[in-house]
This record gives sequence, structure tokens and C-alpha cells, in this order.
Amino acid sequence: MGCGTADSQIIDRADDIDNEDEILNELYGEKVFYDKQTDVYISEKAYKPDPGERTGGAKTLASTFVEPAKHPAFNPDEPEDNYELEYVYGYRGYDCRQNLYFTESGRVAYCVASLGVVLDPHTNTQRFFAAGHSTKQPASQYHDGDVVCLAVSSDRKLAATGQAGKKPVLNVWDVETGALRCSHAVTQKLAKAIVCCAWSASGRHIAFADKHDKYNIYVIDAATGKLVFTKPNDGQQIIDIAWSKNQHNNLFAVCGIKNIGFWTIGGYCTRGAGQGKKSFAALTFDENDTCYAGGFNGNIYAFKKAALSNTVTAHKGAIISICWSSDRLYTGGTDNYILIFDNTFRYLNRIYTKSCPRSLDIRDDNLLVGLRDGSISLVPTSEAVLTNYLMKSHHDGEVWGLNITEDGNVITAGDDNKVMVWAPSERRNKVVGAIKVLENGSEKVEERAAHKASAVTMLSSDQCARAVAVNAKTAEVALGLNNGQVQIRDIGGIDVVKKSVKAGERWIEAMAYSPNGEHLAVGTHDSAVVLYSTDTYHQTRTAKVDSTPVISLDWSNDSKYIRVVSQSNKYLFFTVDNMEQDPNGAANTKGLDWATQSCKLGWSVQGIFEGNNDFGEINGVAISSKEKLIACGNDNGVISIFRNPCLKGSKAKKLYGHTHSVVRVKFGLNDQHIFSVGGQDKTLMQWRKC
Repeated sequence: MGCGTADSQIIDRADDIDNEDEILNELYGEKVFYDKQTDVYISEKAYKPDPGERTGGAKTLASTFVEPAKHPAFNPDEPEDNYELEYVYGYRGYDCRQNLYFTESGRVAYCVASLGVVLDPHTNTQRFFAAGHSTKQPASQYHDGDVVCLAVSSDRKLAATGQAGKKPVLNVWDVETGALRCSHAVTQKLAKAIVCCAWSASGRHIAFADKHDKYNIYVIDAATGKLVFTKPNDGQQIIDIAWSKNQHNNLFAVCGIKNIGFWTIGGYCTRGAGQGKKSFAALTFDENDTCYAGGFNGNIYAFKKAALSNTVTAHKGAIISICWSSDRLYTGGTDNYILIFDNTFRYLNRIYTKSCPRSLDIRDDNLLVGLRDGSISLVPTSEAVLTNYLMKSHHDGEVWGLNITEDGNVITAGDDNKVMVWAPSERRNKVVGAIKVLENGSEKVEERAAHKASAVTMLSSDQCARAVAVNAKTAEVALGLNNGQVQIRDIGGIDVVKKSVKAGERWIEAMAYSPNGEHLAVGTHDSAVVLYSTDTYHQTRTAKVDSTPVISLDWSNDSKYIRVVSQSNKYLFFTVDNMEQDPNGAANTKGLDWATQSCKLGWSVQGIFEGNNDFGEINGVAISSKEKLIACGNDNGVISIFRNPCLKGSKAKKLYGHTHSVVRVKFGLNDQHIFSVGGQDKTLMQWRKC
């Protein structure tokens, strides 16, 4: 069926700020992939993975491993210990929108990583859809890609979540139990994601749109997942989709780059005023079939049967989020404000949000706000500023830095100018510190360069950190920055830099204090290990590794040896007194105990690759405090837990929840938790022993 066009003329603002490229970057950012072989980031369009690019060397490496003098007896079976997901610190607001809602019971549903999350704001506990471990749920129930959209039914009992990936799937599930109701798999070969979804007011249907050259629209039966109809949007990019709140009307609207259309469930479309002229990022309806569209130019446009009925100048930036409830219209813009209007467009209130409000929902005069900076806030509609946060998290670039303090708190650092301290027992963020305090309060951006760690963020490299080391003896924390700088801070004053030294020009991935607290070893992407004394942080010695970056390092318990793994899978040992390489280090240290097991190579961890010779797929490795278990994270978003030692043929228990690369894992206090950070999914996950 064809598409008609409404005749109404759209009204332009005199100060039109319709900058599509800038707003699209704000909406979605740019997805890139890290090539471990070349140590550079590659855009999604240019990335062509080579299955064999990092393989090889298995036989040579295995011959260099030496069995330690003492270790637990080898047992290839899965470990008896079980861990399950307890809490996720994260909210996907940096490239998603309208993905945060109240449930019928007053809980909060949203998405992050490969998960649907339901947070109880009163008890600060979470339930999950799509999280689990290999002994609990079949993998077929999991999202195997980033969940990038979420919507709840009108009765707020069910949720729909759509994912990105080569085979996008929309899942429908119960927000109270997490039980899967039905699924619909997109069969379009070139579809890359389900970008937005919405429920009909009757709860019978779900409409969604894909990321495809044709930008297809789908409507499915919400009870069965069966397709009702699908049609292309004439190749016009779709950003949002919304149904009329009139339960007797099957009208829904889609909007995006220079397009807005009003569809019926039969597949007929009428193009709205502004088609081909204006771009829109957000849609909502009232109960009388009036559609409100938020424009890239900050205007609110009201449509009645596709005809423009009113235009209101509202924000000084693009309108990214919008919702209607009880004769009130709420809008959120890139100017970092929420505006509230009555049903005559009379201005009622303005709330400052500090970060762009990406999602809005309302219940009992309380606004639920999802922010671009990874925060979730609950604010009365009468307030002027957001103050009550249900969640804080990382939000830009990647998160690699992870370590545990002696009292069990967790410290993370990322590419978003944040170092964050978490209290696992309370399941909350304690402190957020800036990696670099900016004089004017605005973040500095820089041109991307091959030697910079992250091409996912536009922040300057001195605002990004990917390594965290903790010195229990001096109660200090060291941060390894993406410009080769090392910052020293006190654990009790994480937001203050008390010392700064330069370890290299490229980014720092590996860093650890010696067990005696006297030295800090820094492994750089300049292919060196730099040693500092902790009394003055004077550089004492430097060891050249090879021509590739240092990706992990461990100290011996006596603080006399350091072992490292390089990007080229070299497994090397250095004596601390002179920082010279010991070519027989594996044999000479077989009687030593090691403070950590972050190196992914060695006799005790040779089975973590599970028969895969691509050593590059394994990232972070950790050993439990009692040396009973070994955990590792891989590029497929999976955490594997083995018995120690992990030799060839060892079987693992698997933990699911992350997407992309699990870059770091750590055991918590007394091994009661495992903590993991997911790189590009920007989350910290807390897995509880059960």
C-alpha cells in the first residue's frame, strides 16, 4: 500500500539548529572495534575480522611453561562453586533512548549490555532477563548481543527488548519473573539491530524498526511473536516509534532523519508534515490520537491525523526524549533540561539534569530519568534540579580499569573521565572522581590518533584511564592513563591527584604494586615495564619487553620477580633488582608463589583457551585468594571459571551477561564475589557466590 502526504506546512524556527550529523553522533556515537594485532581501533564499516590473525604459537609457548613446585591436584571437572549475577552497575543511555520505565509494582525496567534489568528502588536489588550461568538456563534464552531498545506494555507487566547483531531478536518477557513469553527473529539478511520498539495501547501488538539500508518496520503479535506485517520505510532512517494511547485505535508513528510517518496495522502509511524537511528524534501520543514529535531543532510538533496542528519553540538543543501522561507533556533535550507543559502547551517547570535526559517516564508526579552519563534519577516534577540518583555508572568509550581494595571496595576507571569507587555490600557507587578536573567544566575533545587507546570516545587521552593498581601498604591508588601518564591518589581521597609521573607516550594497560608496597610496575603500550619507588615515585629502572605492548604483569610474593605477557604472546620474566630479563625465569621461579595471576600464559592457565589457539580472545585473568579457582573473560562476553590448575581438557562454568569483550575480572573479598568489566558495554558486574 502506498503512502499519502499531509498538506500542512511545517513551521521553522528562526534560530534553526538542525545539525543532523552532530545530533546523530549524540544519539548513537560511533561503533568501532579494537584490533589487538595492530593495537588500533577500526570503524564498524571498515572492520573485517580475520579468524586467523592472532593464532599460532601454541606449541612454542607450551614448551616454555614449567610446572610449579607446588599446586593443587589437577582435576579437569567443572568447579563445584557457583556464581550468579547479583548486580549490574550500568545504564545504556549513551547511544539509546526511551529505554527506562516504571513497572506495575513500582520497580524500574531498563537495558544494559545483553540484559534486561528490573531494579527495586526501595531495596536496591535487581532481577534480570537474559543473565545466567551454564548450569542454570539454556543459552537460547539469552540475548547474544547488545540490548539497544526496551519498551513496556501499557499495563506495565511485560517488557520487549531488541538487540543488535547479525541476527537481531526481539524478546518479550515478564518483568516480575524474567520469564520469556515469546520471541521474533529478524530474517532480513542485512539487518544490524532492532533500533526501537513500542507496545500498542491494547497490549496485543508490538511495533519495531530495524537498522537496515531499507529501515524496515515490523508489527508482531505480542502473545506469539508471529509477524503481522513488515514494510520498508523507503530507505529513510528511523529513530523512534510510538503507538496511540487510544486502545481502540491501531495507529502508530515512526520518525527519523527528514521523515515522519503515520501507520495503521494494515500497513498503510500517511507521511506527516515536514516529510523530507525536518528531522525528529522522539515521539509520543496522548489519548486523543494527537502525536507529539520532538525535533532536532528543539521544537515540539503536534500532529493530528498526520496534519500539523501546532508548533512550540521549546529547547535550545535537539529533543531526545518525550512522554505524555495525565494532560502533561514532558520533553528532554541536549540542552540538559527537562521541560514540562500542560495540554495547552503552557510552560509549567524546567528541571536541570546536568547530562542529556535520554529517557523519561512518569508515575505519581515523580519523573524517572535516564541520562546520557549512565545515571538513573528519580525526581519530583516540582523540583528544579536532579538530586536523587538510583544508579551511576560509566558511559563513554570503554571501561578497562578494575581493582579491589583491602576492605573489599571496587575501583573502576574508563574512557569517560571517571574513576569510580563502589561498595559491593551496599550495591552502590560511593565516589566519582574526575581523571582530569576541567577548568571550564566542559570536556576536551581531540582528534583520534592510532596511538590513543580509545577511538570510541572523543575525550582527550589525559581524561581516560584503563589501568588501576592498589597499594594496601600505603592505601594508595595508581591510575594508568591513555596518554602514558600515571596518577597517584589516596584511596580515601580518590578525587584528588597527589602525584603524577610519565611512564610513556602510549596507553597503559597493565600495572601493579609489589606485595611489599615498595614498588609500582607499569606495563605500557610503548613495549616497556617501568619501575617506580613508592616513597617518592621516582623512576628507578626500565625494561624493554619486545616490539609489542605489555598487556599483563604479575609480581612474585617476595617482590623479587615480575612476569609479563606481551601483545605478541611473549611470556617473559624479569629480576626486579636490575630489571633484566631472565631467559630461564619460568624454571628459576617454579618454587615461588605469585601475588596475582593476571597473565593469561603459564603452566597453571594453559587450559583457559579451551582448545582455541587464538590467544587474543582471552583478556582478563584472575585467581581466587585461596588459589582454588581461575576466572577469565573473553571477547565473546563470557566469563569462564575453572579449577586451579587449568590444564588442557579442563571444563569451565560459564557466566553470561556482558557483550563484546570482558576485559578484566577480579575475585572479591574472601572470594564471595567475582567482579567483571565489559569494555564497550561499559558495565561493572557483580557475581555472587551461591
